[in-house]
Amino acid sequence: MGLVTMHPRLEEPGVPDVRLRRDGRAPGWLGPVVLLFAILPAVMAVADDRLGLRLVMASLVLVVCSAAVAAVVRSRTMTTGVVRFRDTSRSLWLRPPASPSVAVVILLILLLLPAVAQGATDILGLETMPSVFVRRGPYLLAALAVGGLIAMLWRLRTAPGIEMTPSGIRGIRGVGSVNRRWDELGDVTVEPGPVARLGLAHAEGSPAFAVPFATLGSDPQRAAALLRFYRDNPSERTVLGEGGTAAVRRANDVLRARSDARR
Repeated sequence: MGLVTMHPRLEEPGVPDVRLRRDGRAPGWLGPVVLLFAILPAVMAVADDRLGLRLVMASLVLVVCSAAVAAVVRSRTMTTGVVRFRDTSRSLWLRPPASPSVAVVILLILLLLPAVAQGATDILGLETMPSVFVRRGPYLLAALAVGGLIAMLWRLRTAPGIEMTPSGIRGIRGVGSVNRRWDELGDVTVEPGPVARLGLAHAEGSPAFAVPFATLGSDPQRAAALLRFYRDNPSERTVLGEGGTAAVRRANDVLRARSDARR
């Protein structure tokens, strides 16, 4: 089942609007900035005559380029007003697109390359720079990459995003997991910041989850509107069992009618 993208209004009377990004712009500048870090290793990979050092520097260029691509891929998913959900007939499942996670996995795998290059340099006795940072740094990067891959595998235990069913909500990944009935869901807020986050509190007043856009995949303002609508309108929850498209359209239609009636 694919991922559906919609841009519903979901206007809530009396609820202030919170921008997805504080500056109102997507972080498209991050990729080019990251690429600047590839200049020095690229020059050394081409100009230096020590083969071992050139191998390590060339692998670092690949790593930096991959990091820049990952930054661009992530930034392009951050669209104001977007609602992304899995096309399922049983629930409204807000979830992020797979492309940012795939880009991160590729980056973590490529982080192993400098260690491979340095290992080949050590085994074959190739000439390199007599620096502890150059000789040991690649192995540290590899350790970080392995740790990152293990963490991503561990998080697979939890479904990504937030799934809304007639009985309650479940999901989230990275910042924790949640499995609550609708009557257990407390305040649903949007926390402003460089990138807005969705806040979920328990009805009994436990600390709120701060869900970032990368975990949610949807504009927190729109996600909060959907959660509040189905929390506050029990009679409407049966629509959630008809699938994401029907649930989003129903919430949008009702909220729009209420907004128009107050004008």
